[in-house]
Amino acid sequence: MRQVSSDSASTQSIPRPLWQNPRVHLLDDVWLLTILAMLAAIGIPWLSIGFDIQIGIASWGLLALGAIHVAFTLLASPTPSAGPWREHALTLLDATGIVLIGVVWAHVGALQNPLFLIVFVLPVIGSIFLSRWHPFLIAALSVLVVVSVALYRSPELRSFVSTLLGSGAWLVDLFDSQASSEPQASFSGFYAPTGYLVMLLEVFGVVLFACAVGAEYVGTIFERLLANSVLARSESEKSQELWATLIERLPLPALLVDPDSKRIVGRSDAAVAYLQSGDASLEGAYLFDVARFTFPDLIEELIAGASASDSLTAMHVADEVRLTRVRVMQVVHKKRRLAFLTVEDVTEAFCLRAAWDSSEYAALVVDATGHIRAFNRPATTLFSDVEVGIGADKLLSQLVAGLPWWESGLNRRRKMHIEIDGRIYEVTSSEVALPGETQRLYSVSLLPVARADATDGSRGTTRMIAQTPNASPKGTGTRRDP
Repeated sequence: MRQVSSDSASTQSIPRPLWQNPRVHLLDDVWLLTILAMLAAIGIPWLSIGFDIQIGIASWGLLALGAIHVAFTLLASPTPSAGPWREHALTLLDATGIVLIGVVWAHVGALQNPLFLIVFVLPVIGSIFLSRWHPFLIAALSVLVVVSVALYRSPELRSFVSTLLGSGAWLVDLFDSQASSEPQASFSGFYAPTGYLVMLLEVFGVVLFACAVGAEYVGTIFERLLANSVLARSESEKSQELWATLIERLPLPALLVDPDSKRIVGRSDAAVAYLQSGDASLEGAYLFDVARFTFPDLIEELIAGASASDSLTAMHVADEVRLTRVRVMQVVHKKRRLAFLTVEDVTEAFCLRAAWDSSEYAALVVDATGHIRAFNRPATTLFSDVEVGIGADKLLSQLVAGLPWWESGLNRRRKMHIEIDGRIYEVTSSEVALPGETQRLYSVSLLPVARADATDGSRGTTRMIAQTPNASPKGTGTRRDP
């Protein structure tokens, strides 16, 4: 029987997802705004007209509302699980806050301070972030609390309701026993007409339920914006993952570097192989510990964006010194400004160029259209006006056997002798094939030789006397038989 070994190290533990409701944060903010509105509704009458309020009870009420605000903040924090108790707790806190607002209103003027009733609008609108039916529940609870406080603080209104109900003596006895122990009203001797009080409560109820209807529309707009935000965040995360994958699969060494700490936060697979790092996780390593540049100060300027975006510098890889072209581009990845650093190894190209420039002969590379594509340093001495893109016929304008002097002919390789400014040069033209193209490049070398060597070696070659266009606008050459 095969035994299966259990290896705990090979098991990947996935953390539990956290539950987070972004709507609770908005409800918490609404309650904070409600507390500030209550301070304004209490402080403005008290400071402006000397309104007499029970500041002790009002302070305790505001302190209790602050505790509710803290409870909303705690419930809004991410948690591993979300049960139905959380929704019930939010509803209970919302209803408790309405009752506390009513208690505070009862001790800061009640019906003599109708401006305070505007505070009830904010919890009604904010409850839409719990569910679509919560604004109507909070509006109904607010109306019930306000009517209870009005009956508690107004004997005229109690008498009016008792008369309206017919047998309402119990209502008068219920509130009179509590109202007799309370201090006098804020404005002693102030008695509003009963019709005014009834109209005030009716308008208050209509306004609250209108706000509940408006809150439903606000909730619809919020849900639409939240859905778009979630979709945009998801697309952004996918694009960040795609971008990170693209960096890892780049065929050249690439590093993502933090400009401040110079720490590597991302790398390509080619960077691990090129830097010969046995540790595939270069993330977190110090850049100049991994990539040993000869001039690290120059690379720091590139990363900081204080100089040009690329530079040619040497780098030590193992026991070798390599020439690299470092390019740096400032990018934003996961809301962080990073430096995207690529390393291109140009050691081979640099060595070939150095060998080409140190040769004794002038060399040119001419394309099929007759334009110069490359040249070495001795060519600049022979042709002072040579540059990339210039026509080769502007350097020498002669034809040899009906072909331009730089073409190799049918044999794909041709030699000839030409005289330029009184000196004989052996010109060798070779054809270079381009992969998948019918057009060819021509590699042309001009080696100075002595006249005796030119005469002895002229057999089998084409000899011509030529002048550069600088000496004559159209230099002519005379073809001589060997």
